Amino acid sequence: MDLLKIKDQALSFMKPAKSEVLKWFRGQYEIDLKSDSSPVTIADRNAEEILRKNITKHFPEHGIIGEEFGNHNANAEWVWTIDPVDGTRSFIRGLPLFASMIALLHKGEPVLGVIELPALGETAWAVKGKGAFLNGKPLKVSRQKKLKGAFIAVADWYCFKQQKHISLFNALNKEAGIVRTYPDAFGHLMAICGTADVMVDPLAKIWDYAPCKVLAQEAGGKFANFTGNRASIEEGTAIVGNANIVKEVRKIFSKKATK
Repeated sequence: MDLLKIKDQALSFMKPAKSEVLKWFRGQYEIDLKSDSSPVTIADRNAEEILRKNITKHFPEHGIIGEEFGNHNANAEWVWTIDPVDGTRSFIRGLPLFASMIALLHKGEPVLGVIELPALGETAWAVKGKGAFLNGKPLKVSRQKKLKGAFIAVADWYCFKQQKHISLFNALNKEAGIVRTYPDAFGHLMAICGTADVMVDPLAKIWDYAPCKVLAQEAGGKFANFTGNRASIEEGTAIVGNANIVKEVRKIFSKKATK
């Protein structure tokens, strides 16, 4: 498999999906609630349909795991993950911090990832062994060495509360230089870019984390989860960015979890 060629195809798949999302951004549409009470719009559904059709047309033997329309052949050797609008709440409020994300997994591990910020005109991609790039420029995580003084991005407070990680959230605020809420893929990309030193997220799905893992690794950083070093993208938690800070955050979480 020529992953660089597939990357170009993936970016071409994103173009019509991006146009569809932007067509509805700050427009009029109905907002529905899914079974988990999270919102979904026509932009989410239409964009995923576009991506699924393109993937199926060009890679009919590949599987798909999508946020809005479920799984197809999810046990295949090659599987795509799709999050058509990551940050739907931001999208609904007219905030430009939402993303569209796809990744390609080989035997469960992401080898290609794309995070696009449609309203900001930014596209990041990574291919395993080939580096990570944002609008054509190489990405590198930050060089911060210590958690003290570090700039930490985190998911929304309610995510920490819902997952019973409030003590961990408080510990970050105590130890880090500054903690800011930059939710969803936007926060992860800021950590991968080195704008933030690390992103800490206690609640997301495989389609949220798959692109982040390969992007972070190819930008010289690390992807880890709260509970161990397997860095599973299916666990539902993530610490992404500068490897030094990821390690220190993991230590804090380990200590808090054992109390």
